[in-house]
Amino acid sequence: MTRSGRTTGLLALIVVILFFSAGSTLVKLSHTPGVTVAFWRMLVCSFIWIGILRANEGRWLAWSDIRPALIPGVAFGVNIAFFFTGVTRTTVASADFTGALTPLIVVPVGAMLFRERVRLKPLAWGLVSLVGLALVLFNAPATGEFSWNGIAWIVAANVLWATYLLTSRSLRKGRSVAAIMAAITPIATVCTLPLGLWVFPGSLTQVHLRSVVFIGVLAITTGTIAHGLMVFAQRHVPIGLISLLQVSQPALASLWSVLFLGSHVRGIQVVGMVLVVAGLTLVTLGTNRTGSSPGSTG
Repeated sequence: MTRSGRTTGLLALIVVILFFSAGSTLVKLSHTPGVTVAFWRMLVCSFIWIGILRANEGRWLAWSDIRPALIPGVAFGVNIAFFFTGVTRTTVASADFTGALTPLIVVPVGAMLFRERVRLKPLAWGLVSLVGLALVLFNAPATGEFSWNGIAWIVAANVLWATYLLTSRSLRKGRSVAAIMAAITPIATVCTLPLGLWVFPGSLTQVHLRSVVFIGVLAITTGTIAHGLMVFAQRHVPIGLISLLQVSQPALASLWSVLFLGSHVRGIQVVGMVLVVAGLTLVTLGTNRTGSSPGSTG
């Protein structure tokens, strides 16, 4: 790992974090139902990633690519649909800080499934994050934007994201990011279709010029560029440092919502945000010492 390679990797990681943290604000700015944004974003990403696979490896998707991606693809697609739905029903700060607690699911479940050693101290620090999240949620400004219904969608998305991280673990071995994403995104697209047709009937046709612009931006930035740069960063930057820097994502997401949505954040909520970031940082440090990675939201 050369010094110049590490510097370039860090710059790539910064771009990744900026793109991912802006995702919720972009969904809000689209003024479009969450499941609609999820479906069309996934559909656009499917064509992009299949095209990248063809350009880079000179081949199309094969059943050998799709078969191991079935469960991760379902979890990934429904997770995106649930998360975007939650974002449209509550504040960006409450959505992203709730979503940031996925490691508290991944670490213990991963330890049981893969027999990884996990210290109790990192999990105890997770309680600090939960206290911080309570301060963020229970002190939301009375603007009418915050909703427990939205938080319920985010919690469900957390479970699905944890499922994706755990089931895609073997999928990442020996496959390029293009092969993985080219297999997962079409499956995810198909899985979001029933949600748009029957759970939220009529939502898939609620597309206008504004939503097309923001869905396109989401597909290119968070759906394509960020994933590619993340793989590049993982090759040049230690995984522990990547996990630590990604802890900043929900704080940045809140900043974008203040700047571009005019959201209001109370002082006590800032204290809660600090506790969430501090707790997750200590969880990350503890799990990286044991050789496991808590994963992150994307």
